[in-house]
Amino acid sequence: MVFLSHTSRRRTVEELGPAGFKAQTIRKDYLTRILEQLEELLREAGFSAWWDRRDLHPGDSIDPTIYRALNDCRAAVVLIDADALDATYMRREVNILTFRHFEHDLHVVPVLLQVEAEQVRDSRLGRETGIDLQLALHASKKQNQLAARETAERIAQHLVAESAAWQRDIHSPENRWIDDVTLCLERATPNALRRAAETLDLDLVTWERSTEKRWEIAAALWSADREVVYEVIEDIAYQLPAELRQRIVEHALPLWADLRAARTVRAVSVEVPGTGRAVSLATRFLRLGELLARRASAGNRKARVVRLIDVHGESTIQDLVGQSEATLRRELNFPVETPTEEVTAALRRRPGRHLYAVLRSDTVNPATTAAVTRELQNRFPGIVMIVLNQAGPVAWTTPSIVPVFDDFPPERERAARKFVSDMSELSGGKKIEVDSDE
Repeated sequence: MVFLSHTSRRRTVEELGPAGFKAQTIRKDYLTRILEQLEELLREAGFSAWWDRRDLHPGDSIDPTIYRALNDCRAAVVLIDADALDATYMRREVNILTFRHFEHDLHVVPVLLQVEAEQVRDSRLGRETGIDLQLALHASKKQNQLAARETAERIAQHLVAESAAWQRDIHSPENRWIDDVTLCLERATPNALRRAAETLDLDLVTWERSTEKRWEIAAALWSADREVVYEVIEDIAYQLPAELRQRIVEHALPLWADLRAARTVRAVSVEVPGTGRAVSLATRFLRLGELLARRASAGNRKARVVRLIDVHGESTIQDLVGQSEATLRRELNFPVETPTEEVTAALRRRPGRHLYAVLRSDTVNPATTAAVTRELQNRFPGIVMIVLNQAGPVAWTTPSIVPVFDDFPPERERAARKFVSDMSELSGGKKIEVDSDE
């Protein structure tokens, strides 16, 4: 199934003026013709297409329905016109599509409809989703029926030519996360589930008719604000047996980090020769680094997160690399007597993509941390390193360490740590204090 992402939003003549309203009408009629003809062409080629105007039915819950399509699709076409550049709902769709693109090589085809790549990169759509425009298709400057047909044919031809790659089965960790949380919700009472639906701002009439009420709540939790997540989990957690309570809290903890931050972590996981494989987070709290990795992997059980030794100014680079290497060898099951060259060669053949290493440094000498990170990347291809440093990106002198958050001010960090602290109390275990190093 191919997901067709677009915005059908129409502003009024009062908002746009007569000339702007006329231009919008031409633009939207052109977009609709592309969608209709593309659907027909894909059907003739043996594929199905999903777009909200046709596939949403009366009684459907819009958010969960679209979310399911976003996670079930094997390829996606993102139709970007002038209205898409600041369309809030479309940004949500494209955020999920780009996350899956980096996570599982989901085939995403941006199509520029009378807009330039520079306009997209400078827009909210480009800045907030990081959509890759390198392989974008450019439509003609005309917006008539013939131009719409030609654009639809180009898109369909591209998808057919690439179908051998994008038709392969893509297992979504996001769907597995949602399924796990759905299982935890089986012990929640109907009243608690209804309160959760209200808190998550789901359409209650539609939700009540659904045969998958728990799944829809879990899907909404995945992309909800952390304050909403906490309110829902707090209300439900006390009804659950201890093991399910702990499980749902473990799944909810990584949600303090937004999808864009998680996508940044996943982006460095893509094997690109000559580039770094590390990100930085402006904090010294190890748990935030670990939870960011968990969000990036969507709770993938194959993913492992390991803490490396702290980098201090008084230690030599050789000592720091040696101690961290010993930790990584144990985690990757390489005996201590195996030569480093053999370890590196083995990982180049089969990279350890599901291993995240959290390295905390001080601000005494960022160059030391950069050198240690670079050496570990060279010795252990495929690992993803999350470097914690209170000073944030200003501390780094190397482009190989990518900042996850351009700005992570104290109030944002404290809010994140409070979320972790509150969640730990819900699990019934030892409460993690807000100011704890944990």
